Amino acid sequence: MNSVKLSIVVPTYNESDRIERTLDDLTGFLSKKDFKWEIIVSDDGSTDDTLCLIDSWINSSQIFMNGEIRKLSLPHEGKGSAVKVGMLAAEGELRFMCDADFAMSADQIDDFLINMDQGYDIVIGSREISGATRLNEPLIRHLMGRIFNFLVSLIAVKGFKDTQCGYKCFSAVSANTLFSAQKLTGWSFDVEILMLARKKYMKILEMPILWHHRDKSKVSAISASVEMLRDTILTRIRYITGDYSDF
Repeated sequence: MNSVKLSIVVPTYNESDRIERTLDDLTGFLSKKDFKWEIIVSDDGSTDDTLCLIDSWINSSQIFMNGEIRKLSLPHEGKGSAVKVGMLAAEGELRFMCDADFAMSADQIDDFLINMDQGYDIVIGSREISGATRLNEPLIRHLMGRIFNFLVSLIAVKGFKDTQCGYKCFSAVSANTLFSAQKLTGWSFDVEILMLARKKYMKILEMPILWHHRDKSKVSAISASVEMLRDTILTRIRYITGDYSDF
């Protein structure tokens, strides 16, 4: 087993209240696997104790027979930047992005891997497609998400019920191709990635997940929505004006 089968990229920014639990959950799931794996924690310039806690967790954790945990310490540029750097640093045949709040249980990762084995280039988790369940989400956040996804379908890319879910799996080829071309560093990078994937006629599956809303969000829903809409419009302008013509 010389090659890494699965890389899990976890973008973090001031996640000291939950990163240890997330690493516990991920390694508990992965340690039962018979393939080689890696976890890449891609930190977006945290100003709290996140980096120290990651170092402490790694130093005190057991030796994993088939896996390792790596930390990337980056300047603060945005979630999109952290995911991009993590995905391009990954070595796995499959590359899974996973939010640090771990709102989806680790065992559901198996469903992504099973679907990737069916020949998809990308499998994206969805909180909106038929069969999905979302728990404890405030109504206002849900409505804002629905409005944003409607605007995404009008402006940038059609055919997806939920572009912003933080759980997506890529083949190594699709990850290297798409994230190398990514320009957005903020929250709307998912829209750009899916738009570029459609441009390349990649095979994409949107699959339902069971998702739990987590409290303690560090992001203002209103300011994030404004930024996301602005960047989505910018991405469409770039597409129309030929910024992606060499992609």
